[in-house]
Amino acid sequence: MATKKRSSKAKRRILVVEDEQALREMYATWLKAGGYEVETADNGLTAVEMTFHDKPDLVLLDVLLPKKDGFEVLSEIRRNPKTQDLPVIILSSLDQDFEQKQGLTLGAGSYLVKTSISPDILFATIEKHI
Repeated sequence: MATKKRSSKAKRRILVVEDEQALREMYATWLKAGGYEVETADNGLTAVEMTFHDKPDLVLLDVLLPKKDGFEVLSEIRRNPKTQDLPVIILSSLDQDFEQKQGLTLGAGSYLVKTSISPDILFATIEKHI
């Protein structure tokens, strides 16, 4: 069963939305090494367009973004019938309870804090949602 899960993972596409280039590249590298196809966006406006056009299997979403913040992006994803059930994981430096509750209330499946992230935590969270 675990082998089947891993083989289907290669077909999974993840959109990484992160404005800091070094972090965006690091997450993309982790995900590609884990067998995922990866697309990236560096701002909220592009993230919304790519989500609606490219239809990823999951969105890994920062909150502090130019053009539209992550909460606005998440709200737009949830309002669209075609993407309302799309798994979204927030990965943010904002670690206050208020931000975490807001992200989960808006429809994120999980809220991860960047300072406590590792590839193992990221992969386990992704697998929980796709």
